[in-house]
Amino acid sequence: MTSQTDAVGGKYDQFAQAGTTEALGGNIHAGYWDAGAEHVPMAAATDRLTDLVAERLALRPGDRVLDVGCGNGFPAVRIAETREVHVTGITVSRQEVARAAGLAAESEAEDRLSFRLADAADLPDDLGTFDAVFAIESLLHLSDQAAALTRLRRFVRPGGRLVVADLCRRAPFTGADEAVLAGMVRTLEIAGVNSERQHRANLEQAGWNLLELLDIGENVRPSYEQAAAAFRRIADSAPPFAAADVITAAELMAAFGENPSSGYVLITAQRP
Repeated sequence: MTSQTDAVGGKYDQFAQAGTTEALGGNIHAGYWDAGAEHVPMAAATDRLTDLVAERLALRPGDRVLDVGCGNGFPAVRIAETREVHVTGITVSRQEVARAAGLAAESEAEDRLSFRLADAADLPDDLGTFDAVFAIESLLHLSDQAAALTRLRRFVRPGGRLVVADLCRRAPFTGADEAVLAGMVRTLEIAGVNSERQHRANLEQAGWNLLELLDIGENVRPSYEQAAAAFRRIADSAPPFAAADVITAAELMAAFGENPSSGYVLITAQRP
């Protein structure tokens, strides 16, 4: 694995040891709140985002699905259970592989779930072929997303779908806001946050047909303050090597979420 990959995996291992997974209710991605449902807790909202991703995958029972950047396995397990499909999850974090495997062992879909250490930028040839693939907040860690999407397309059958849920810049960040974005990139080992135009260009360059691109940023926005509050709560009990980064991440997420230029895209594409 590359040094960039090692850094990303190390960061997720560090946050896992600090207890961020438990603080966020299981998932480690943003939540989705319907209008007027701001009272819904973070755990339910993150499951709601997973369900929106699953709906767009157009799955049939028995399909094979690849989860790129599977985290601790919560989305993969939920999709395997509710859609009756087989899900293979990959991550660059050793601790996440272990946690996901433990979660799968408690699931009714255990025989349809598998997790392994693998780099989305250099997918192993023995993965096989999939009917669909999804990536929730994982592509933003890759310095060359177009190249990764190109290789990813090789593992999906013709007509198979790709669904991406990821951060998006609605407009350039300037002044103090630029410093917030730079801090996010540095602290969370993010390669960058794409504009909508960049997301579209990466898909086109990689040979995917774009079916839908939705900016759901306003429905996602409560995630940042809720995640920041959760991070602040665990900072005092976090291991010394992680506490400073947890606090820094909390403040950066809160500031990012307050910026109207911070969007969030839900993308559906198809292999020709």
